[in-house]
Amino acid sequence: MQVEQPMPLTTAQQDPTGTEAPSGSEIECEELVVRRCQRTGLHAAVAIHSTTLGPAAGGCRRWVYADEDAGLADARRLAEGMSYKNALAGIPFGGGKSVIFATDKRPPTEAQLVTFAGWLNDLQGRYITAEDVGMGVAEMRIMAAHTPYVSGSGLHGVGGDPSPKTAYGVFLGLKSAVQSHLGREHLYGVKVAVQGLGAVGLSLCHWLARAGAELVVADLDATRVGHVVKKYGAQAVDVAAITSVAADVFAPCAMGGVVDQAFAESTQVRVVAGAANNQLSSDAVADILQARGVLYAPDFVLNAGGVISVAHEYMLKRQQFDAEHNSELWVSERIEGIRERLLHVIRQAQQSGESTQKVAKDMALARLAEESRVAA
Repeated sequence: MQVEQPMPLTTAQQDPTGTEAPSGSEIECEELVVRRCQRTGLHAAVAIHSTTLGPAAGGCRRWVYADEDAGLADARRLAEGMSYKNALAGIPFGGGKSVIFATDKRPPTEAQLVTFAGWLNDLQGRYITAEDVGMGVAEMRIMAAHTPYVSGSGLHGVGGDPSPKTAYGVFLGLKSAVQSHLGREHLYGVKVAVQGLGAVGLSLCHWLARAGAELVVADLDATRVGHVVKKYGAQAVDVAAITSVAADVFAPCAMGGVVDQAFAESTQVRVVAGAANNQLSSDAVADILQARGVLYAPDFVLNAGGVISVAHEYMLKRQQFDAEHNSELWVSERIEGIRERLLHVIRQAQQSGESTQKVAKDMALARLAEESRVAA
C-alpha cells in the first residue's frame, strides 16, 4: 500500500497564543509536528520534548479532543512526562508523545496507520512510538510493517503489550507507598478505589486482589465493571462517585487531571497512587495533598513499567544489547526498581519539606542536566 503525500507539515517551536490556552500549552518542546492527510482523514501530532538522553520515546494516544489546541496541549504535557519518566527509569531515551485526533471511538483504519508510519519515518528516528489510550498491539503491528520506529508489537518474540508491566510497576509502587505512609506491611484489607478499568486498570486489580486489597471500582464500560465485581468481589460505584470514595488509596488509571484542587481539598484517602499519566491538574495540587497528610506517588515514577518494556523491545530489535542483557531479566530488574525509586523520592520529600512531585521532577531534571554537561 502506498502512502499518499500528506499536506505540508508544520513545526511549532513557540506556544499557541491566546489567554485561554489549555493547560500544557505553555510547555516548550524541541519539536512539535502537526500533519493532516486529506485522503485518509488522518490528523496527528508528534511532540518531542527532549532528546537529551536519546531518541524521544512515548506512546501514541488516539482520542476525541475538543479541538486541535486541546490535543496539542495534551501531547506537550504527555511528552514532558515521558522525559521525566524515562530519565528516572534509567533508559537511554528522551521524552515524546504523539496524538491522533479521532472523530469517534471507531479504531483507526489501516490506511491511517500506514500513513502515520510514513510520518514517523520522516522524523528519521527522533521519535519512537508505542501503545497508549486508543492504540494497541494490533495497531503497532500494522505500523511495524512500514516503519522501524515503533515498539510494543511483540513481533520479535519479546515485549508486546506493555500494559501488564505498567500495572505491575504501579502495584509495586502502591504497595511501597502504603507501607511507608500507612505503616501497613501488607495490602490485605487495604481499601483501594480504582478509577478506570482499561488494560492497565484491569491488570492492577488482579495484583491488588491477589494481595488481599478491598477494591472499589468505576469505569464507563459496565461490562468491565461487572467482570471485576464478579472475579474479585469488588464494589462498583458510579464514575462520578469514585473520587469521593472513603478509601485508603485512590488509584487513578484513566485520563489525566483528575487530581485537582477540589479533590485535594476534600479527599478522604491517605495515598494517591495510580497508572494514569499527568494525574495532577497542576503541580500546586501536590502541595495541598502534602499539607493534608496525603501521600502522592508521582505517576511518572510509578507507571514506568510499560516504557521499560517497549524500550527493551526496541533496543533488541536494533541490536543494542549484548547477550547478557538479551532477556526479560533486564526488564524485570528495572521494574522492580520502581519501589526503591519511589521510596527515595518519599524520603527526600520528608527531609526537604517539598512535595513528592517537586522532588521527583527535580531528580529527573538533574539527570537531564548531567547528561547535557557530559555531552558538552
